[in-house]
Amino acid sequence: MRIEDELAEERELLSGENGSLKERAQVGNKKRKREVRSKLILLNSAIALIVIMSVLIFKVVSMNRDNGNRVRSASTTESDKSIQKKAKGEKKDGGAEATSTPLPTAVPASGKDRWLRKDLDKNKPMVALTFDDGPYTPVTDKILSVLKKHDQRATFFWVCNRIPRYKSSVKQAYEQGCQIASHTFEHVILTKLKKKKGILAQIDKANREVNKVIGCDTTALRPPGGVVNGKVKKTVKVPMICWNVDSEDWKSRNTKKILQRCKSVSDGDIILMHDLYPTTAKAVEKLVPQLKKKGFQMVTIDELFYYKGIDLKPGKVYFSGK
Repeated sequence: MRIEDELAEERELLSGENGSLKERAQVGNKKRKREVRSKLILLNSAIALIVIMSVLIFKVVSMNRDNGNRVRSASTTESDKSIQKKAKGEKKDGGAEATSTPLPTAVPASGKDRWLRKDLDKNKPMVALTFDDGPYTPVTDKILSVLKKHDQRATFFWVCNRIPRYKSSVKQAYEQGCQIASHTFEHVILTKLKKKKGILAQIDKANREVNKVIGCDTTALRPPGGVVNGKVKKTVKVPMICWNVDSEDWKSRNTKKILQRCKSVSDGDIILMHDLYPTTAKAVEKLVPQLKKKGFQMVTIDELFYYKGIDLKPGKVYFSGK
């Protein structure tokens, strides 16, 4: 039934005064149904419109993306052709292909070329300043500054799990020609490790950290506590360096006492200190010029044994260059 017919029927039912309540109820029901139908039609129309708009938007976006890809592809192709033409032109003009910029010379794998000078006076007294347990930038950098000022060298036996935190100090020490040596990865007493595998792990992990920063391995090891045994000697593949002058800087933390213990230094001595304590840096600030004034050359461990004519052996322990 058409809506016009329904409306006419309603008017007819309602026009009469004698219209029953039942008839009036029927009219109300039909009116509500008509309203519901109208709302459904509007809702369906809205949904259809949304679907159509979504499809149109999707197609527009897809077309733009395809056009963009074609433009980039064409641009890349033209760029490639331009580069090829330029390369051909250079080849014709120069008679040969252009050579690339040479790479920097690699740092020697052993590192010895950096911390073994060949122009020192072997007839002048030498002493090796050595520092354990660092790096620690607030102290290490002060020591490096003193060494640089007086053109002297030292050897740093570092606990290598500390290196990632203080890379700048490691690089600076290496650039100044100081020797970077190992004090193991975690300052482990090697004699307490039951297996050779554990000893090698401490050495290998330490070398990996050093290599990441300066591009070479260490050439000497200082066993923590200076403690070794037969198993350690057989396992370690580099010379082990101890000391014959102990500043006891770790014990006193006193600049005057540190200097007092280094007062009687002689040719070939290896002095033990630690680049962890501010008092040690203050002592070095006075000790270096004092030794220099006395005619001492402050050298690395490798330099000391090289000029003293001592051939360092893997796994052997050395206490001085005498």
